[in-house]
Amino acid sequence: MAKSLKLHLVTPDRTIFEGEVEEFTAPGSVGPFTIMFNHAPIVSALVPGIFKWMPASADTRYLLGGGFLEFHENGATVLASSAEKIESIDLERAQRSLARAEERLQHPMDGTIDYERARASRDRAKARIAAKNPIRG
Repeated sequence: MAKSLKLHLVTPDRTIFEGEVEEFTAPGSVGPFTIMFNHAPIVSALVPGIFKWMPASADTRYLLGGGFLEFHENGATVLASSAEKIESIDLERAQRSLARAEERLQHPMDGTIDYERARASRDRAKARIAAKNPIRG
């Protein structure tokens, strides 16, 4: 790889990937974005969504639970709250989780529900469902 980036993808409990890639796409807070060789330095918050890199192989697509990305001098560090292989997502479980979170968010604001936690659970469930059912077009 003549024009490669160094990528380090970690979660609190393990290193997911460390190596050279041609490019990667991250789920930024204002939408997905792709980083290629000689991209300008960037620091970005990440939201639940798909993180992938090229060249593609079986283990290059993960669902991140959110986190942060820092890129400079053709090196990136991604600190993700969680990362799971797309293939390992249980769609039925994600749908049940979404239903529970939506139900909690309908509850009156009387102090018995942690709305921030319910919103985060809803967002993760939606990301899992979207990862298993990508829009094709």
